[in-house]
Amino acid sequence: MLTRLRIQGFKNLLDVDLRFGPLTCIAGRNAVGKSNLFDAIRFLSLLTRHSIMEAVKLLREARGRAPDPRSLFTAFDGFRAPEMRFTAELLIDREVQDDFGVSAAASISSLRYELAFRLAKENGVERLELAEESLRPITLEEARRELGFPAKQAFKASAIKGRRSTLFISTHGGQIRVHQEGHGGRVVPAPKSSKTILGGTISYDFPTVLAAHREMESWQTLLLEPSAMRAPDLYSDSRSIDSRGAHLPATIERLRRAEETPGQVYSELANRVAELIDDIRDLRVRDDEKTETLTLEVTGRAGVLHPASSLSDGTLRFLVLATLAMDPEAKGVICVEEPENGIHPERIPAMVHLLREIAVNPDYPIDTDNPLRQVIVNTHSPAVIKALAEGELVYLDEKQVTSGDAIGSVALLRVPNGSWRANFHNVAALPLTAGQLHPYQIVLPL
Repeated sequence: MLTRLRIQGFKNLLDVDLRFGPLTCIAGRNAVGKSNLFDAIRFLSLLTRHSIMEAVKLLREARGRAPDPRSLFTAFDGFRAPEMRFTAELLIDREVQDDFGVSAAASISSLRYELAFRLAKENGVERLELAEESLRPITLEEARRELGFPAKQAFKASAIKGRRSTLFISTHGGQIRVHQEGHGGRVVPAPKSSKTILGGTISYDFPTVLAAHREMESWQTLLLEPSAMRAPDLYSDSRSIDSRGAHLPATIERLRRAEETPGQVYSELANRVAELIDDIRDLRVRDDEKTETLTLEVTGRAGVLHPASSLSDGTLRFLVLATLAMDPEAKGVICVEEPENGIHPERIPAMVHLLREIAVNPDYPIDTDNPLRQVIVNTHSPAVIKALAEGELVYLDEKQVTSGDAIGSVALLRVPNGSWRANFHNVAALPLTAGQLHPYQIVLPL
């Protein structure tokens, strides 16, 4: 779980420091940095699976083109940020496995990860140079104090555990050291590294680094594609929904096979979708052994069968979210761009309620029925903002800054007065005023 992220020098996010709760909704005008914030989260996740330059290339799916690291740095009117830095505060699942299935336990569940890059040139080609990387424990007292969002003691006790006083990863004199956890450490020359240290550490010898790796690896941005959501699955396909919404039938079938009461999964999903569409009686996954395919089908109240290929985009989006809400294996951060797309305004409150159900409930301890995951969305919809609960909204604005003779526009964070985010003494944000929310037809209380 990502509880706080400070982004410096990345695109138009010159210095944005944002705290997250179970559900966080980011509003703001076009081109103020909402998608850039999602890109920063996605970039950190990509770095756990790919080399630094491959992550740059994949960030905006620049297939067939050379990655352009220069475009990632904050730049305006002749100014370019000298470095790009990310500071993330995390809550992790301490129980972890490496790629060989060997289990290990992290020392502590509350961590602060810091990562910085500079622009370098090698053989005439620009690349990102790893300038600094660190992973340090956050003491239990500080983690409980800085958690921010309202949470019951049962949640805090289950989420904030363990003990460690020394660093896991540190940088000194151009070298990055992975410190021992009962085993010998190792040293990496930072500027020459093609991967981040956390991204390249998947060994049970360093269980806390591995657990942080697994947490960030699980983060995903849903860019749901109708063709992917409609497609049947082969027996050999993944049994988890991916970022495009693919593998919906296979995921539902996995959940069905694990159900305790026959028909429970189909019934619950049908009831959830009925909140969006009245003409829903039940659903199922048709298993065709001849073609070895799994196909999603929905039956209307009149008994008419509708294959997934005939369902609307909005219904499919709602069904993907409903399936994620039921899946205990779906963990980490789930970013959703404009979840209101394809949803009738009358049904948006049901959709926001579903997003809230996907996220961990901080009134209860973490367990298989309440996995440690969170939802971050961005929106332009007044209906979405009206359906939010207190503390779920933040606003990205813009401000003019100067550096020498250079003048440019960068992102500025605003938070509602009286919200839990505004209570932090070091919050780098301005109050959210009636002027910002007027286009959303929202009236702030006096």
